[in-house]
Amino acid sequence: MVLESDEQVAEGMRRSLRSYANAWELRLVREASEALAAAEEIDALICEASLPGVEALLGAFKQRFPRVTRTVLAAPDLKPEVVSRLQALSHQVMRKPILPALIFDLVERTATVIDSFASERLKVVVGQLGDLPPLPATYSKIAAMAQDPEVSMDSVAAVVERDPAITAAVLRIINSAYFGLPRRVSSVRETVRYLGIMPLKNLVLTVEVFEGLARGKRALLLQHEALLRAYAMRELLGRSALAEQAFVAGILADVGQLLVIARLPIDATAIDRRTEAGVLPWVAQEERLGCTAATIGAQLLARWNLPASLIEAVALNHLPLRGSPAANVTTALSLVSAVEWSLRAPEHLRREFRQQAEQLIGVFPSASLESIGRYFGGAVEAVA
Repeated sequence: MVLESDEQVAEGMRRSLRSYANAWELRLVREASEALAAAEEIDALICEASLPGVEALLGAFKQRFPRVTRTVLAAPDLKPEVVSRLQALSHQVMRKPILPALIFDLVERTATVIDSFASERLKVVVGQLGDLPPLPATYSKIAAMAQDPEVSMDSVAAVVERDPAITAAVLRIINSAYFGLPRRVSSVRETVRYLGIMPLKNLVLTVEVFEGLARGKRALLLQHEALLRAYAMRELLGRSALAEQAFVAGILADVGQLLVIARLPIDATAIDRRTEAGVLPWVAQEERLGCTAATIGAQLLARWNLPASLIEAVALNHLPLRGSPAANVTTALSLVSAVEWSLRAPEHLRREFRQQAEQLIGVFPSASLESIGRYFGGAVEAVA
């Protein structure tokens, strides 16, 4: 359903979307009351940010009809605080102008994630995991502080320094080869002055997730892979408004796998045996659990109330993208995953991942498969 009060705009959108008639039954309405009256019959709602009462409408759909995907089309000059409120009520806010094809590709992907959350098997597995951990506390505090343009770097550093374990881990990472700093950094205050608040926040998230949920060599290996993935994501989207979200998506892509290792060790061992026999991890997870670790991770991120675009990226990162992918976080993570597995997968499966990577790299004209591949090993020729 498309909610649009301007008849000329509505007619233009109707003409633009005729090519989707086979996949979608399109319904254009003018009033919020019409949208609510038909809520039981629709799968997706697309509406203008400027419509009167749009926040109340989105809130009603979120509370009463959560299975309906909610997409908002916003003017490029919409105030950030309004965008933030709309993001909390919808699955995605898209800046105009935007091609109808991109709108519907995104709506379809979001619907796929919502459908996966409705899986009875996923609900059983999440129940077996026990209480899902809350959003990491120190990260949450820094994220809130970062919203204040007047916040001082020293006050942010002080929050991190209250936890010696997090402090030690952050310093270990900042002085590792990931950053390649010309000299050793000896304090969090020096770190935040050198990097800024946002990178420090992401490092804290890395530490709290990977050293808070699980211990041992396996958790450290996953942390290492997450950092490599995050830096590859930054290369793709580091100069855009999506840079921070891209980095976080790289960090959290395998958080579901970490949960399975920590909470379901017998199942994790059985999955490992299958992967050692040449089965792809998400295939082995589906065989053993009836759902993938990516979907479990996306469920956790939904509990943490992280942006819908981030949840979608994590849930779909091992699935081939349909339609015409855009330069967003989901496409970037799919590309990074394809490059990573074109180097790590069993030999007979690498060609398939190479083809996926070749299809997606054109979305990011400033990047190359060689530049992304160098994060995951020396066999760059495999993706050339």
